Amino acid sequence: MINVLIVDDNETMAQLLKSAIDSQTAFEVKAVGSDGESGVKLFDEHKPEVVFMDIEMPGMSGIDCAKEILIREPDTYIVFSTAHNEYMGDAFEMYAFDYMLKPFKLDRLRGTLARISDLLDKEEEPEKPVKKLDKLLLKNRDGMSFVDIDEIMLVFREGSRTKIVTRRNSYTTGMNLNVLEQKLEGESFMRTHKSYIVNLKHISEILPYGRWTHVVKLKGLKEDALITHEKLQRLEELL
Repeated sequence: MINVLIVDDNETMAQLLKSAIDSQTAFEVKAVGSDGESGVKLFDEHKPEVVFMDIEMPGMSGIDCAKEILIREPDTYIVFSTAHNEYMGDAFEMYAFDYMLKPFKLDRLRGTLARISDLLDKEEEPEKPVKKLDKLLLKNRDGMSFVDIDEIMLVFREGSRTKIVTRRNSYTTGMNLNVLEQKLEGESFMRTHKSYIVNLKHISEILPYGRWTHVVKLKGLKEDALITHEKLQRLEELL
């Protein structure tokens, strides 16, 4: 069962959305919040995989609420459900999964839920063993670069591009972090945050940075990374 949280200050719309989602056999709405503050608390309580979020609400906006949720769990599927299209750029800048303009048809909602269900099913599929790659191939205008994977210290999003940092060089690529995470899959790399992949061998220290996030310092690098509270707990278990 895929757990869902709804955050919407319009009680009628929230209940209609709840009924529509609950009618899909693979999904269950665990809670409904009426503002951003309650949305964050309910997320901490229920840890849903999917959050349907209105944007204009009293107090904390849906955009700010979604940011707090993604700090806690970067892999959460955020679907904005709003009557305002002017926030679409802000929504997709923070990697929202979908942006649904009210009023939307039931088929539109079903399509979004089906795509989420398919993606979550693929995440649960047994992984096929693959031969470990020693180098990462990066294509650019001037040709191709071959980067030794063991020398990669940090990968992070920089605007619309991805930056790969070694001790001696840095490279820019159009590949997103999901693709690179698969290519770098192994015991020495961890997706510490939705915007960062870190080579654990090169961590020098981890420092507090807010309530739910920490800063990762890497040996000899000026660039830092971020790590969420949950990923830090996983790292402590590994070590």
